[in-house]
Amino acid sequence: MSNKWKHCALAMLLILPITACQQIRPKAQGLINSQWIAQHYQRQDLVEVQWKTHSFSFLLYQQQQDKNLDFLALSLTGQQLFKLGFDGQNVKVEQRIDQMKLLPFDFLVRDILFATYPNFINHPPQDVQVAPKQQEHSTTIQNILIHQDKVLTIRHTQDHIELDNVQVPYQMVFSEVPNTLENNE
Repeated sequence: MSNKWKHCALAMLLILPITACQQIRPKAQGLINSQWIAQHYQRQDLVEVQWKTHSFSFLLYQQQQDKNLDFLALSLTGQQLFKLGFDGQNVKVEQRIDQMKLLPFDFLVRDILFATYPNFINHPPQDVQVAPKQQEHSTTIQNILIHQDKVLTIRHTQDHIELDNVQVPYQMVFSEVPNTLENNE
């Protein structure tokens, strides 16, 4: 693996708070959703991440068949970074590169769902409050609170979605790309 991708993977490890032991890693509050429904859903984004002085990009593919939503992240050169599954209750890590073995994927999935998955923000999990939408020019802003603590600010523009995790803090920008996945129906 080139130094550039090792640095990218290391930066991803630093996105979210990490504990030394996986067994005591906290669960992501605001992830389990009793309103989760079976549906067909696909989305592809170019994701740009900024954490402190580190920045990197990757391609993110989301595909839901029935109740299972799969996430696949690829480096811009095509290397698979991680593959996850979510069934409305649990995040299952199916594959990841070694440099990401301590990344708390529950938190990452929660943030991605609030930013990009249409029904997640409209029917939030228990103990999650979605503040009323605010308009600033052509940008719609929503704040996500968990147990009354502000966790995320999400800005929707015509071209992209900006997610600010105010606890860590880090930023992600999602730029949707045309759907090039094969339709298996």
